[in-house]
Amino acid sequence: MHESLLLIDQGNTRLKWMRAARGQLDPASFGSGSLEDLRQTVEGGGPAPTAVRVSSVAEPSSALAVVDFCRQHWRLDARMLRTLAEQGGVRNAYPKPDRLGVDRWLAVVGAVDRYGTPVVIWDLGTASTIDAVDGKGEHLGGYIYPGPTTMLECLRAATQLPVPDNLEGEDEMPRDNGGNAIEPGRSTAACISHGVLAAQLGTLEHVMRQVEAGEAGPARLIVTGGGADALLHRIGVDHTHDPWLVFRGMLVD
Repeated sequence: MHESLLLIDQGNTRLKWMRAARGQLDPASFGSGSLEDLRQTVEGGGPAPTAVRVSSVAEPSSALAVVDFCRQHWRLDARMLRTLAEQGGVRNAYPKPDRLGVDRWLAVVGAVDRYGTPVVIWDLGTASTIDAVDGKGEHLGGYIYPGPTTMLECLRAATQLPVPDNLEGEDEMPRDNGGNAIEPGRSTAACISHGVLAAQLGTLEHVMRQVEAGEAGPARLIVTGGGADALLHRIGVDHTHDPWLVFRGMLVD
């Protein structure tokens, strides 16, 4: 009998889950929500997993609730994943590996396992993170800065500016033959949305130049995270969108 894995990615505000078998993810089984939502999904039917792996950046009490849930429903001890000094051929840049968030680490491991090296991982969420791995599997470290929505929310909270609800603003931002030009805005709302886009993409472009200079050649760019969709069409370099990097990393021993 083949092992049937349930993978649970626990963030600060919600859970995400997916099944896997024979080393392959089953995207059709993806779900997200609260522990109660997971409970309802499980009780709705489907085969019981034979093993559970959990990546958690939540408070210990919340992580313990997931562990207890797995014991109650399947009599399984969930395997709590942690950040390692080395995994899947990737060597962690942090002197104290456990200081690197396990979800961020697993995204790096998953990207290298799936796409090889050198690689840059751009994860767009509440915070934007960029991590790079060189051609020898050395994690070079990374960058963390406010995500697009967070930038807008900060301006909305701290100023009286007419902050737009999204990144489109009021003006069209035409593309040119050299990539995705972000022109100066012609209204305050457009200036804000264009500024946020320029900050996000400018940071990425800086990192890509830095990594590729060290590699004397191109690095592959993998884009992930809940905020990725709004920026994918603005990226002026070849890239791959993969929303399942953390789950991929959870499969790598």
